[in-house]
Amino acid sequence: MKVREEIVGDVTVLTPHGDLDITTLPAFEARVDRLLGSGARLLLWDLSEVGLLPSTAAGFLLQCARRVKGVGGRMALAGGSPHVLGTLRTMGVLEVFRTFPTRAEALPAMGM
Repeated sequence: MKVREEIVGDVTVLTPHGDLDITTLPAFEARVDRLLGSGARLLLWDLSEVGLLPSTAAGFLLQCARRVKGVGGRMALAGGSPHVLGTLRTMGVLEVFRTFPTRAEALPAMGM
């Protein structure tokens, strides 16, 4: 699992490539800790390159959103496939996230 990290204005964009699963989540958690510790407050997960998002990954995203909110930040999701969004919807957590069809639509809404 590779994750591209970019700073666009004040927004940190994380773009995972591949499947988010239990073996890759600890690395993502460490990355989010590092980002929040360095002052990042606006996180956008661009899910356009994610193939599989199991329930453990959906739970991770929910936990991540709570942590970001806890430091006064905001988090959003963009580009999720119907399968990825379906997993989030089935788990009942989709409404917790601001979601956007594309990264280009998300960035202005996050303050760009």
